[in-house]
Amino acid sequence: MNSQRKSIRMLAGPVLVVAIASLGLISTSGATGNVEKADLSGPWAITLIGDTGCGSTSMLATGSLDTNGQGSVTLHFHSAGCGNSTSTEKFAVQTLNANGSGTASLSCNNDSGCGWEFNIQVAPDRALFNLVDITDVGNNRLQGIAIHQ
Repeated sequence: MNSQRKSIRMLAGPVLVVAIASLGLISTSGATGNVEKADLSGPWAITLIGDTGCGSTSMLATGSLDTNGQGSVTLHFHSAGCGNSTSTEKFAVQTLNANGSGTASLSCNNDSGCGWEFNIQVAPDRALFNLVDITDVGNNRLQGIAIHQ
């Protein structure tokens, strides 16, 4: 039994060295530091699903954001109550904290005064952010993800 413990102790050192050395091979996500609106500039594809005033809804918004977090998107909309439509809308990152949390808005019906307000969280590498509508009353319950193209 004593020789078995000695063998385990002899192996523990090399195993620990290999484990520590392998940590250097693990890559972390790209960027770190403060997240800013300018980090989100460029083309995006945003998918949203949930309930709206039109019932069960799915949406795809594609477009680009400028360095101020604002842009125009093409919104493809499908819902149980309102059918299918395509419109040009405004998407804006309204607030953005250094940790990537913030708020954003999306207009609807060709920017005719309706829309959604989202809480967002940007990933550390700025490649995506999630969206969830938790502020509106009524039937607006949307959630989704935005992927930098």
